[in-house]
Amino acid sequence: MRIALFCPSYGQVGGIEEKARILVEVFRARGHAVTVLARGEPATSRSDGDVPVVRHEYHQMPRRARHVARQLRFLRDLPRATRALRRAVTDAASEAVLTLAITSYAPYASALAAATPLVLSLEGGEPGGRFTANPRTLRSALRRATRVVACARSLAGSAQALAPEVADRLTVIPNGVEPELFADGPAHTHPRPYVAAVGRLVPQKGFDVLLEAFAHLGASELDLLIAGDGPERPRLEAMRERLELGARVHLLGALDRATVARLYRGARLVACPSRWEGMPLVCLEAMASGRAVVASRVDGIPDAVSDGQTGLLVPPEDPVALAAALRALLEDAPRRDRLGARGRALVCAELTWASVAERYLTVLADAAALR
Repeated sequence: MRIALFCPSYGQVGGIEEKARILVEVFRARGHAVTVLARGEPATSRSDGDVPVVRHEYHQMPRRARHVARQLRFLRDLPRATRALRRAVTDAASEAVLTLAITSYAPYASALAAATPLVLSLEGGEPGGRFTANPRTLRSALRRATRVVACARSLAGSAQALAPEVADRLTVIPNGVEPELFADGPAHTHPRPYVAAVGRLVPQKGFDVLLEAFAHLGASELDLLIAGDGPERPRLEAMRERLELGARVHLLGALDRATVARLYRGARLVACPSRWEGMPLVCLEAMASGRAVVASRVDGIPDAVSDGQTGLLVPPEDPVALAAALRALLEDAPRRDRLGARGRALVCAELTWASVAERYLTVLADAAALR
């Protein structure tokens, strides 16, 4: 099968981008031809290994009507961008298109659906817990898609509420993990016990809430190690000093996958205090490492982290509740180990990228058959 993958942020750092990279890798290993459609200057189009990456300038649909200049730029450039998308799909003779993008790229999904069978994959919500800032545009894309996939049950429910007629074309396919990458191996070396957190330093990830919780925790013998980078770093550094956590909270910057795996292995547990999410890879990776997870009860996180079984769930933006959950597991090593072992067993049995990719291929084949 010839597959086009529309992932505007392909090649960057983040959960969607990692998912795209792994699905391309598995699709190619199964003998399918893949062309990636990504954001960027057309002159920067080149192959990623043996996978063509065709780039064009794709602007996100502005989330607020008052952003007049952005609205005008978007409307001005949209026809040219959609023509480029359709041309790329035609040139690659793609039999089906899979989109991996946030909902502000929905107009491009609608354009692709007019060119070839489209599988629209819902990857996450919007700031403030909204499903989408542009419901009319996303509703149109959902209605035009040949098949719709959601990575979490909460997203599937939101899609059906927005466009009830998609129910019989909608499938939930969770995100996955590569268990072998997180199997037993060397742990990160750090002189003191630590809690780990991984993610971009952006408001969505709730690391400010985690710092507040860590101050409430008061465990002077324990450190917090955060892997990731982003625009929130100066604010988090200032907050760390204000809370007098300078010696205990370490912002490690962006780390490669092998180093992140070692970070998980050395941690007492892993925290994921997000304000909103799809299904975060961090939780799955921590579970694959045999680590208990303390996370926010938002969006797709409960699909991965079962409260009291593979981790503990707390309300979002509640540093006191987060501190209490951290303390409960830090003070009970046997329970912590049981949760971690159950988490690893779950992801190894049900949430490997290999099995997830096969489910995507089944949906793509069904869509292509309707051409």
